[in-house]
Amino acid sequence: MKAIDMTKIYRDYKGKWVALKGPTSTTVVASGKTLHEALVKAQKKGVKMPMMVDVPKKVLPFVG
Repeated sequence: MKAIDMTKIYRDYKGKWVALKGPTSTTVVASGKTLHEALVKAQKKGVKMPMMVDVPKKVLPFVG
């Protein structure tokens, strides 16, 4: 699987939930403060099973 550049999404949607068109897509369909809000907005736009991403407020190093 190819890596996906999430830089633009992080820059534009810090601290929000984002609904992407699919698991390999960077197309944002909807966003919201809560998971439920973003999911409902995406489903109203016709995307039944969006890929949901919680965009952090800060990018911190992760080792694991």
